[in-house]
Amino acid sequence: MLACRSIVLCCLSGLVALISCPVRANWQPEPEPLVWSRLRKTHLPGEGWTFVDAMSSPKLQAAEYLRSPRAAITDSSGVVVDIEAGLLLRRSDQSEWTAKVIPMRVVCDAGRMDRLDSKGKWSAYPSRPDTPVKVAWMCSLP
Repeated sequence: MLACRSIVLCCLSGLVALISCPVRANWQPEPEPLVWSRLRKTHLPGEGWTFVDAMSSPKLQAAEYLRSPRAAITDSSGVVVDIEAGLLLRRSDQSEWTAKVIPMRVVCDAGRMDRLDSKGKWSAYPSRPDTPVKVAWMCSLP
């Protein structure tokens, strides 16, 4: 019984070590679907947008884009990648699409994304389960 417990604890500690390792940038976005391409060209200003992801549910349709990744090193956050994030969004109760361009940064060492608010202050952007792999991919772009 003690041997089984030791094996389980050893396996669990190995799993924790794997989870705490930095995420490698082996994720990349799927090709942009034609329907999103058409909407992007109609609603997002300018050129150079890279499709990141899209979702569709009965309540919401949305697509995420980025452009102009620029890497920098800061004293407080380490390596960051500044981007322009583009968002196309339509809720079920809306007939028109909403497009937003949001200044964001990827804080590579912390594995998170920040959003610049209207007062010029950075705040953490809500994380989702796939955020770490997307952050690693964005940190590999510049």
